[in-house]
Amino acid sequence: MATPITADEVNRTTLARQQLLARSDDDVPAVVGRVGGLQAQHADMPYVALWARRAGQTIGALEDALTDGDVVKATVMRSTLHVVPSADWPLLDAVSAEQRLAAWRASARRAGVDLTGLNAAVRAFCAEPRTLDEVEAFAADQYPGVDAVAAIPGGVSRAWWRLASAGGGLVHVPPSGLWGSHVAARYQDGSRWLADRVSHPLPVVPPDEARARVVEMYLRAFGPASVRDVARGIGVRGVGSMKRALALLELRAYVAPDGRELLDLADAAVVPGDTPAPVRLLPRWDQLLVALDERSRIVDAEHVGRVYRRNADVLPTLWVDGRVAGTWSLDVDARRATVHLEPFTGDAWAHHRDALEAEAGALLDLAAADAPEREITWSAEPAARESGRAHR
Repeated sequence: MATPITADEVNRTTLARQQLLARSDDDVPAVVGRVGGLQAQHADMPYVALWARRAGQTIGALEDALTDGDVVKATVMRSTLHVVPSADWPLLDAVSAEQRLAAWRASARRAGVDLTGLNAAVRAFCAEPRTLDEVEAFAADQYPGVDAVAAIPGGVSRAWWRLASAGGGLVHVPPSGLWGSHVAARYQDGSRWLADRVSHPLPVVPPDEARARVVEMYLRAFGPASVRDVARGIGVRGVGSMKRALALLELRAYVAPDGRELLDLADAAVVPGDTPAPVRLLPRWDQLLVALDERSRIVDAEHVGRVYRRNADVLPTLWVDGRVAGTWSLDVDARRATVHLEPFTGDAWAHHRDALEAEAGALLDLAAADAPEREITWSAEPAARESGRAHR
C-alpha cells in the first residue's frame, strides 16, 4: 500500500538530493553524479549549477574534471547535452542511443541507411577528435548519392549528423565544455577519450537492465517521482519499456496530496517538510527545472510562464524557502559585472534581501572575480523600489 507523503516532504527530499539544502563537500564527479548530471547546452551553465550545490566550487575544479576525464560532456538524457560522471556515461549513452535509434529508424530506412553500421563507422572515424562538419562529410561519403534531408519528413538541419550520431558513443572533448568556450565542438569515440575510465570496447548491457540502472540514478537524484517524471527526465518513451525497467528495482510507493503515485528507491529516506531551505541561484536550463514532468513541487502555477518561455528557454531562477521565487541575470563586460535579481513578489526582497545579495555576491566571485566593478541590482518590484543598487 502506498504511503502518504506531503507536498513539503516531496519538496525538501528533492532539494536534499539535489544538494540544495546544504552544499556538498564531495569531489566533482561524486556531486555531479548524485544530482543526476548537469545540463550543458550553454558552456557556462554547468559551472553555476555545480557552484550552487558544491562547497568551495571553482571554475577550475570543473575544468580539471573535464580535462582529466573524471566527468564528460555528451548528449545523453533527453538527447540533450549534459556533463555526467565518466563512470555513468556508458549506461546513459546506451539508453539515450536506444531512444534516438527508434526516432530516426524510419528516416534511415527511407534513405537506405544502416544506422547501426553507420554509427560504428563514425565511431571508428572518431578515434581522434573530429568536427561536426568532418563527421557529416564522412557519413555522406559512406552513402554516395543519398539525400539524407529528403528522407526526413519536414526536413532537418544537419541530417547526416543526426543519422550518424543516433547510435551514440561520441563525446565532446575540451576545450568544448570549458568556461567561456564557444569554439566549435570536437567529437571523439567516448571509449577512446575515456580509455582510463571505461572499458574498451564498452560492455554490452541488456536494454532493460541498462534502463533500470538509469532509472535508479534518476530516482536517487530526483525522487520520489511519478512514472511520467522518470520517463521525461531520462527521455524514455514507451510504457512497456518503463514497466520492465521499474520491475527490476526494489521500490517504495507514495501517494501525493493530489492523488498521484510517486515511486522511490526502497532504501531512500524522506526529508522532513519543515527542514530549512537556504536561498539559491540556479542557472538557465538547470536540470531540476527540466527533469520533472510535474513541477508543482518547485514552482507555483502562476509563475510557470515567467520561468518556462514559449521558445523553450528556461530562465535562471532564484529560490526562496525551497521554491522558485524569481529570476536573475548576469551581465559581464570589460568594466562591470552585474547580477540583476527579479523576484516575483516583494516578499523575497523584504525578508531575504541580505541572503540573496550574499548569494549573488558569491556568484560574482565565481564568474567575475576580475571585474573592476561589481554590483547587484533589483527589479522595481513594489517592495524593492527603494533598494537601488548594492555595489560590491
